[in-house]
Order: sequence, then C-alpha cells, then structure tokens
Amino acid sequence: MADTTVVSGDRVSLRPVERDDAELLQRSTTDPEIRVPLGAPKPQNRNQATEFIEKTVEEGDNIAFVVEVDGESVGFVMVEIRDYGRPELVYWLLPEYHGQGYGTDAVGCLVDYVFRTVDCHGLQAVTFDFNDASRGVLERLGFSREGRLREAAFVDGSYVDVLRFGLLRREWDAAQSD
Repeated sequence: MADTTVVSGDRVSLRPVERDDAELLQRSTTDPEIRVPLGAPKPQNRNQATEFIEKTVEEGDNIAFVVEVDGESVGFVMVEIRDYGRPELVYWLLPEYHGQGYGTDAVGCLVDYVFRTVDCHGLQAVTFDFNDASRGVLERLGFSREGRLREAAFVDGSYVDVLRFGLLRREWDAAQSD
C-alpha cells in the first residue's frame, strides 16, 4: 500500500480519510470514552459512518485526516470550513492512546496544515467543561479561552457548560518562530 501521509508530526502522521475508515469513525459514536466527551447523541452503524465520510469529508470543503501512530489508525482530526466565522476543529483519539501526547501532536499538525493551506484569520474549537484533556490540548497549542456557554449542551444525562477557544494566525506564527 502506498504511503498517503500528508503531514507528519513528532509522533504522529496524518493521512486522508478513506471509506474503509468507517469502522474507526463509528467508534466515536459507540465507545463511551469517546462519545461522551464529543457529545455524540446517538450511536451510528457502519453505513451511517460511511455516509458521514461521503457527505462531510468527501463532498464538503472540510479538511479531515486519520491520525496514525506507527502505521496504526488511532484517531481523527478535522477542520470544518464555514462560510462565516472561523473554521472549527474537531478531534478525538482512541482511549488507549489518551494521555501520551498524541492528541497535542495531531491537533498541532492539523493547525499548522490549515494555516499553511487555508486563507483564514484564525481557528476555533469548543469543548465541554468536564473535558480536561481536550482543554489541555488547546491550551498547550496556544488557544485562548474566549467564552463559556453555560449549560449549553445536554450530555450523558445532564446539562454541561461549553467552552469556546480561539487561536489567531499571528499568534500561531509567533509561537512557531520562537
């Protein structure tokens, strides 16, 4: 199989999402350790995951990659391109890869790729207040907390706060030149 790596970080590589990745993406809606922090409201079957790939990845302007560690598919990163406002990051890793720095490396690779290839002034991301790991990834990459939406999402049986983060291109560029 040909190497389809688009971006390489210190510990991860990013490659385009393929339809064969539907099983991996399906896990984000079925595994509670991923589904709850993402706020995925209901499980998806493989056909629904394939439909997500077709509509969200293949047909739109979004930029999506599978995260690989040593050739193993371990997660997903995407930037949703919008007609208004900043593009928004979406990301997750399989639970067995949490807490090892792979998320920061993968999201950092995505941010760098987007700022090199997309004409945008900045990026945004949202996370739930209880998701310390996601908040840590964003803060380590230089994102600033820009707001809190109180009890804005119903997740796993209760209302939770949603935190909004942002990063401007000039802030990323300054941090990369240090």
